[in-house]
Amino acid sequence: MISAQILVGGDGAETVLEGGGLRLVDPRAPTEIPLAVVQEARTGGGHHVEIVLTDGTVHRVHRVHGGNPTAAASFVTALTAALPERRDPAGSARVTVTPLTPPAEPEKTRKPFDRVRAILLAVLLAYVGNTIGVNVVNEAGAIILPLVAVIPLVLGATLQFNAVLLTQVHLTLRRRGITVPAHFTNRGKDGASWYTYTSADGVQHRARGNNLGPVTRVVYDPKSPGEHSFELSAKSTALTAGFLTLFGLPLLVGGAALAVLPYFLD
Repeated sequence: MISAQILVGGDGAETVLEGGGLRLVDPRAPTEIPLAVVQEARTGGGHHVEIVLTDGTVHRVHRVHGGNPTAAASFVTALTAALPERRDPAGSARVTVTPLTPPAEPEKTRKPFDRVRAILLAVLLAYVGNTIGVNVVNEAGAIILPLVAVIPLVLGATLQFNAVLLTQVHLTLRRRGITVPAHFTNRGKDGASWYTYTSADGVQHRARGNNLGPVTRVVYDPKSPGEHSFELSAKSTALTAGFLTLFGLPLLVGGAALAVLPYFLD
């Protein structure tokens, strides 16, 4: 059974191993390559994969970008295992290239940032509650302040931890993440969509996310296949981690200040 894998290159092109062949998804000219005309696949440990066809001259080598060395090596292993015993010497004669007309620019729609809004609301309520609480019980200072400090400390630590974790996962997946198809299985009671994906070792994993259609793509860490992301966007990660830090760090510092403030009161 073929282990379906997807190479997402830094140049925007994708190489999909699925079914009985390879698809090189290029915005200008998608290419279909039957597995029977692939002589071998190789990588020198770098970011690229070379696909040599059975008519094997130099200009018949397809060189595709692998995103990262781990993904490239894993793709070569899966492709090599999927190659049939009998090959077709026709080689490039059976490769189909379909030039495309550039599509019209789609209208951009803004997605609701429900999670960010929830975090912002929680932070705002924490600030208001903390301000009112300190003003009301200011005279009780030494006893009340450490109790009040628990709220910003917990919120700040949680937000900052999520920012660090989000950044760490993103950098790890950028360095060695492998992209595979993820198939929709069911919708949870909270409205979230659940998907399953299969790692290179044949084990199925579940992933929770937004509704991305019946089949989407997920990037997972081969060393910890449960760690995954549906979208490896540096901009989205930086914005989310930045928001979490922007509100988490002041809460953390403010909570720590409130906790030690009684020691400086007369």
